[in-house]
Amino acid sequence: MKRNQSAITLSILFFSIAIMLSGNVFAADTTPRRVTQPEFDAAIANLQAQIDKLTSRKIGDHFGGGIVFYVDPNGQHGLIASLSDQSTAIQWYNNVYKATGATGDGVGAGATNTAIIVAAQSNDTPGANFAAKVAADFSVQDGGLTACTGSVDEVCYGDWYLPSKHELNLLIQRQDVLPNLVLNSEQYWSSTERDFANAWARFFNGIEGTGDKDSWGHVRAIRAF
Repeated sequence: MKRNQSAITLSILFFSIAIMLSGNVFAADTTPRRVTQPEFDAAIANLQAQIDKLTSRKIGDHFGGGIVFYVDPNGQHGLIASLSDQSTAIQWYNNVYKATGATGDGVGAGATNTAIIVAAQSNDTPGANFAAKVAADFSVQDGGLTACTGSVDEVCYGDWYLPSKHELNLLIQRQDVLPNLVLNSEQYWSSTERDFANAWARFFNGIEGTGDKDSWGHVRAIRAF
């Protein structure tokens, strides 16, 4: 079983602080020495820098159930794409034209859009699937290939969503590190709505545009870290 990363980090932190506060345990002089506040602050800052270095990510890393395709300047946060499409032919709407209000864009906006779309459309055709729902329903184990089973021994990721227009553009731009993107003849849906009848998509020719919500497109789910 994999240990929780935050627990490991805390263990390292507490151990380091304990050693620091205890003084030099190998010295002949057993007289305890108080650690000054500047020394304490410097030790914590150095420890955090080492932790950041160990946990930073780069584009192309296999991590968190998929492949990293975007990272912030510090490498601590970014976006992960699943290893394969969740659908190769699905409509954006649930058989009813409507304005859902999912107009967010930018990094992170896709998660909110997806929640809005699923809430607004699930009852339009009960039991049917549509692009945002397929992305939201996806879950996979740490390796990115095996579906979650519910076992207590597995590391499972279920917080996937349909990317916003901007996130989808970032994803397509890194097709060099992402497997199985079908860009020769198809479109990929984003979660950013244009109006009641259209949503933004990225087309096979690399052009960003809108597609009719009743047309068929691919879904590649992403998640944030």
